[in-house]
Amino acid sequence: MTKNFDPRPVPDKNWFHSKNVALLQCLLTVGTTLASYAIALYMGHVKLWPIPMISYCGVHPPEKFVFSIGLVCSAFLMFLFIWIIESAGKVYSSRKTAWLLGFPSSLGLMVLAVCNCEEEPNLHYIGAITYFLTTAIYCLLCSFKELNLTKEKRTAWVTVRQFLSLVNLTFSLALGVLFAFGYQGTDWEVAFSEWTAVWAAEFYVLTFYWDLGDEFFIEQVKEFFGMEVRDNGKYKLVYDDEFALDMD
Repeated sequence: MTKNFDPRPVPDKNWFHSKNVALLQCLLTVGTTLASYAIALYMGHVKLWPIPMISYCGVHPPEKFVFSIGLVCSAFLMFLFIWIIESAGKVYSSRKTAWLLGFPSSLGLMVLAVCNCEEEPNLHYIGAITYFLTTAIYCLLCSFKELNLTKEKRTAWVTVRQFLSLVNLTFSLALGVLFAFGYQGTDWEVAFSEWTAVWAAEFYVLTFYWDLGDEFFIEQVKEFFGMEVRDNGKYKLVYDDEFALDMD
């Protein structure tokens, strides 16, 4: 039984599409890495070739400020994006996957952004390992859950996501293999693997801009805080012991 106790009008569920979070996360992460690299290159802190690791583009001022602020904001958007995916009711939606892999991934990104690889190397690389490992597994699991879709429901973006998840996994694992065989962060093979893994993950996220379309709005995350969706696009607060989602 749903009980209303706030007679005031509630806002329409139509102010911001969820797909825009995916777009913003991709643009912010890619833009931050490129901007940090460009500033570091201009200041003479890195070389054009061999291409540096992304982490080396966030060590010295002023680029480290762009690096940290940009990636911390991106980590917040990643957290929100994963929550949107979890609550979308799609075949790839999974609370367990989100909590075990998705949210730790965003936390890892935040840690590596705040702790640069020279001032706090241990924390930085713990964050980096967490980010790359959990992101790779998360993308892979979400993508291949879509194999259960019927042929009619399988779009081109399903195939693109599966390809990008494999690319991300391959180059994330390549990072570990290269370091295990004695390669250093200054070697172009390591840097190339890192850049490719990160961008594959971000373009994976970008595909949800088209997959979510105009069907979902940012307010859907409120459904997990005692809100219930109704046909008229309004929200009604319900008691926790009576909480049930009604997506009809």
